[in-house]
Amino acid sequence: MAIRRRIVSLGAIAFSLAATNAPAVHAQIWRTMSASRQRGSADSLHVQVYFGAGTFNLAAATEPLLYDVDLRYDAGRVRPMHKYDASTGLLTIRSDSAIGHPFSLDMKRGGLHLNAPGDDRNGTDLTVGLARGVPLDLSLSLGACDATLDLSNLAVRRLQLESGASQTTVTFGTPNPVPMSVLELDIGAAGLTVKSLGNAHASKVTVTTGVGGAELDLGGAWSGTMNLTVRAALGGITLHVPDDVGIEARVSKTLGSLDAPDLISRDGAYYSSNWGTAIRKVVIDATATLAGLEITRD
Repeated sequence: MAIRRRIVSLGAIAFSLAATNAPAVHAQIWRTMSASRQRGSADSLHVQVYFGAGTFNLAAATEPLLYDVDLRYDAGRVRPMHKYDASTGLLTIRSDSAIGHPFSLDMKRGGLHLNAPGDDRNGTDLTVGLARGVPLDLSLSLGACDATLDLSNLAVRRLQLESGASQTTVTFGTPNPVPMSVLELDIGAAGLTVKSLGNAHASKVTVTTGVGGAELDLGGAWSGTMNLTVRAALGGITLHVPDDVGIEARVSKTLGSLDAPDLISRDGAYYSSNWGTAIRKVVIDATATLAGLEITRD
């Protein structure tokens, strides 16, 4: 009990100090950063995005450009950067938040400071447009933001997305014209929605989720076999699988659950009734730790 009282007291002291030393409202200094490049003879584009917090949108460019970047940010809290290396075809975009922790120690501001919720994301808006028809390799590292990735009309060879606390929606609105060799989505403490995953043209997909969970729609124009690996912890994953797709699911559960009434258990796995006759199939390797996996038919 003494230890518990001490922890509570320390927490109260920290909060009191933060409230006592809280500075005046931060004077926002809004600025914009815009950059674009003509497509020229570029035969591919590798895009790396590091986005701390705010709203992030990625889609096909509306103009015949290789890329088009627009960022609205508070100069007092965000440090932006963009760089394009024509020799390697690498575009790097950074929007790092100046605030990454709930408490900060700043002697010039009077000691311990409580960073108000939303201080590091209020109003920051990054929009990226990418060339249609140019093969793309996308590496996206997101912090705490609302992210919308509309990959319709784009040629994506690789997509690696890592997100700490972002509510993310990924849409494959049209069939990907190139095979996708890597499709990895790693979501921490927020939610993920993927629409028309079948259009991605990916034979291997890996999805890892934390608290927020994920909802994956496997609709779209695809053939052959999709190998789908899902890892869920504390949240849950819902898979919407078209009626004509054959399903094989191998599920490992640790205090987790499986809700798949249309599947039949056989030889340590679960199968749909059309597994042997389906022209296109999905093989699911799932791990659910304190989480649930739901497989539905659409």
